[in-house]
Order: sequence, then C-alpha cells, then structure tokens
Amino acid sequence: MSQQLIDQSVNGIRMRVCVAGEGPPVLLVHGFPLSHRMWQAQIDHLQQQYTVIAPDLRGFGGSGVTVGTVSMEQHARDLSELLDHLEIKEPVILGGLSMGGYIAWEFWKHFPEKLKALILCDTRADADSEEGVNNRLKMVELVLRHGPQAVASAMIPNLLSVTSREQSPEIGQNLIAEIESTEAEGIAASQRGMAERSDFSGMLERIEVPALLVVGSEDILTPPAVMQAVSAQMPQASCFEVSQVGHMAPLEAPGQVNQAIEKFLASC
Repeated sequence: MSQQLIDQSVNGIRMRVCVAGEGPPVLLVHGFPLSHRMWQAQIDHLQQQYTVIAPDLRGFGGSGVTVGTVSMEQHARDLSELLDHLEIKEPVILGGLSMGGYIAWEFWKHFPEKLKALILCDTRADADSEEGVNNRLKMVELVLRHGPQAVASAMIPNLLSVTSREQSPEIGQNLIAEIESTEAEGIAASQRGMAERSDFSGMLERIEVPALLVVGSEDILTPPAVMQAVSAQMPQASCFEVSQVGHMAPLEAPGQVNQAIEKFLASC
C-alpha cells in the first residue's frame, strides 16, 4: 500500500504529514524530539485497515520551526487544523507517545467532537515538578548553545531499556541520528511548552472515550505504576504493559504493541 508524504500549510507553518491506507482515521502523534518516523512499524501495520495520519509536529522532522515557545495546546490546534485540511470528517482515534500524550489531553479538552478514542503510550497526565521544569530549561540552554548533538546520546538511556540497547543497538543509533537532525530552536520551543503544560490529573474521570494505555515495563520516565494510576481514573481505559522495553514501547516492541492496538481498535 502506498504511503504519501504531504506538505500542508497549517496555522502559518508548513506541516509534513505521512498519510497511508484507507478506513477509519488513526492519528499518530510522535514523542519528543522525534518525528512521524518513530511510528513506521505502526503505519505499515495499521494502513491495511485504517487511514493512518502521522504528522511531523511544528519544529520537528520536515515541518516548519517556530522560535520561542510552542505550547501543547498549539500542537493540538495544529492537529485539528490538519484534519480539516485533509477533509477528515469522522472522529479520530488519536495515538500519542510521551509528549504526544500531553498533546492528546489538550486535543480532548479543545476538540472532543473530533475524538473517538485514545491510545496513550509512555506518557503522564500531571504537570512537571519544579525540578522537572528546571531540567527542561537546562536542556533548552544546552541545545541552543551547543546544538542537538549535545543531548542526543545522553537521552538514549532514558528512552530505551537496557535490553533494547544491548539486543537492538540500531534503535538507539537511529534515535540519535533523528535527534541530531532536529533544529535546536524546534527542540527548545516544545521543551519550553512541556515545562509549562497543564495538569490533567484532576480531569481524567471526565475523559469518557475508550482508551488504551501502553507502557514499557522498564520505562524510567513514565513507569508502569504512573500509567496504571492514570488508567484506573479513566472510565473506559485499560493498561497494557510491554515487558523488557523502556519509554519507546512502539519502537522497541512493535509486534506486541501492534497486536494490542489492533485488538483495541477492533473493540472500538
């Protein structure tokens, strides 16, 4: 099946998006500081039954960069506008990893009529602690001063499990290359946006769409206990734990994650 890369003007920037397959729409939102390519195994699998829409968010991949701060709400508004341009009329199943999950909460808040279900991978609902905010702002400073190369390798132990790093070193190498190819201003803008993101932990019981939460058993950024707690508060959520993988579960264990997603989508 064909996969198209389209450049679309969205809210004043050029947004690159991969569109593949036919059927009910599934919107896949990548993590930080990556691009739609992190979802390639899911795109390949899901396009057999679904229309898969996988954009590069503002500041990443082939999309335009905004200098300053890009809020999670801004990313959500970009996605809504993109769906309008692509003439997607029916509510989407939105899958988001990490930062993509933060954007998913905003999408639910502002565009509930466009949302059918959620797939939340390795993410959380609360805002950053003071320490978390400070760490993000330190990274902003480092990236703007020394470029993405200064942070790329250091991020890998937080993104991938020990097992993945040892058994599939090419995953880490590909992630490093992806991060290093990202513009410093794009990284800084979304990092600032994450530092000031809203706290959705008190709203979870109001999110009444079906939801699948996916978490790596060795995820140190958003451990299973964090995601299980989120799942427990959402009326129609279930949590799927993937063994021996870290924060990038869809990339580290695509077979298992694809199977869980396929089963969930069938139930929707």
